[in-house]
Amino acid sequence: MPHDHAHNHSHVAGHHHHHHHLDPNSGDKMVVFAVALNIALTFAQVAGGLWAGSMALVADGVHNFSDAAALILAFGARRLARRGRDQMMTFGWSRAEVLAAFVNYIALILISLWLMAEAVGRLMDPPEVEGWTVLILAGLALVVDLGTAALTFKLSKDSINIRAAFLHNLADAGASIAVIVGGAVILIWDWRLVDPILTMLISVFILWHILGDLKPVTRILMLGAPTARDSAEVEAALANVAGVAQVHHLHLWQINEKRSSLEAHLVLEEGADYVQVIASAKAMLAQDFGLTHVTLEPESSAVGCADITADG
Repeated sequence: MPHDHAHNHSHVAGHHHHHHHLDPNSGDKMVVFAVALNIALTFAQVAGGLWAGSMALVADGVHNFSDAAALILAFGARRLARRGRDQMMTFGWSRAEVLAAFVNYIALILISLWLMAEAVGRLMDPPEVEGWTVLILAGLALVVDLGTAALTFKLSKDSINIRAAFLHNLADAGASIAVIVGGAVILIWDWRLVDPILTMLISVFILWHILGDLKPVTRILMLGAPTARDSAEVEAALANVAGVAQVHHLHLWQINEKRSSLEAHLVLEEGADYVQVIASAKAMLAQDFGLTHVTLEPESSAVGCADITADG
């Protein structure tokens, strides 16, 4: 990541971060510990499910393995994002975290749809469920999910990538609570329909959360402007800079969650000093919009646009 732009104001990306950043290495240790916890839980649930003859627990174990996979993906992207810029990746590797978040959310959507399909099948033919085994292992899953969520909570405030993994765990904690309630209902009243009904409700809840969080991730990947800034507002501000006659070819996009970039062509008024105009424009963009990664091309109305065939 280029060191001279790393301080770009976070409010441009539509997020406010007033807390102190965690040490990256201690953050990495938290993620590794969370991965180990989730892999251990996966083995416990699959083994317990096979012993009790409960395919529901085996399925939940497989689902929990997706937590470990999500965290491994988040961890890898987190490490990759800290690599500096190179000849191939001139913006650095920080967008790896955004890409990992996108993959995690898509995986969650597929898992939720799969769970809903499973639930529909079980509504038609509710299977025998070992209530006590479900209760004990769902209780264990809840402890691990909450522990993992606690480990990744601080990191999630500062990273869209870790936030996806954090929400993954939080959704699982909610699912575990529902499974515990379902296990208790089965034990007390032997009402087996509660399991598929709860599964469907949990799936809808997960999907509802994901759709909201997927928007900013997709926006960054699609080179959209930061949510907190309208490109028309930036263009109008540039047009008001002394010595600027017209603004065109303006592109405003997010490099990652915290850094934004802008490029624009400024048609200068007759006799304007282009060095002074560019300096004033850059100072205004940094102060009013928090934009420090800026490329401005001065042009004269007599010569015309240098990129006459370019889009924009």
